[in-house]
Amino acid sequence: MNTIEPEKISAAAEALKALANERRLHILCVLLEGKKNVSELQEATGINQSNLSQHLGKMRALGVLSNKRDGKQVYYELSHPAYKKIIEALKEIFCP
Repeated sequence: MNTIEPEKISAAAEALKALANERRLHILCVLLEGKKNVSELQEATGINQSNLSQHLGKMRALGVLSNKRDGKQVYYELSHPAYKKIIEALKEIFCP
């Protein structure tokens, strides 16, 4: 039997916290389509800019999202292909 390091379990639990919020999950579903800037995310989700920025910041801090600046725009995307697989699985189960 393989033992899993407690740090990895803790990191996984922290990342899953991002999915435990309806608005963050909505943002992540939109990001399945590819990278988006704040305006695009706001339009797609209907979340006001202040709340959206807080959610994006939390997911960046958890390592779920990464961002890249292009001029004045900041684009967000899923930071790892594993997150895409998780979101796709949830979408398939709950939104077939």
